[in-house]
Amino acid sequence: MANVVSVGTSVPAPQVSGSLDREVTTAPITLALFGLVIPQGDNRVILNATVGVRSALLAPVLIFNIFRGNQIIFSSREEVLLSAGQEQTVSLHAIDTNVPATINEAYLLTVQLEDALSAAEVVGPVNFSGVSYSYP
Repeated sequence: MANVVSVGTSVPAPQVSGSLDREVTTAPITLALFGLVIPQGDNRVILNATVGVRSALLAPVLIFNIFRGNQIIFSSREEVLLSAGQEQTVSLHAIDTNVPATINEAYLLTVQLEDALSAAEVVGPVNFSGVSYSYP
């Protein structure tokens, strides 16, 4: 049976307007961050993210990355097939296995445009969570 060791979440608060309104560029922008306790021995971390985006120009291709510390452990290329001004929710799911034990491992979610010929915004929601567990 698995033993849950730690749970981490990050839910950035929207601006006064009720929307995050973060412009996505070709340089990575940080969306969310949290820390987890990672147990010794056989372990896994289940990671989930939900990000609301809006197309601003053409059909933007977004690159989402999840980092453990400073290492990319998951990457997803998502094409937002919307007309300008329409919103879409992107969901990401990953499992990090046999992570080195530590009392505070940082997990980070970023997004960037694949190219500068399109435009997009993160409007929310942004939810990023993880659960670390050990198993026999």
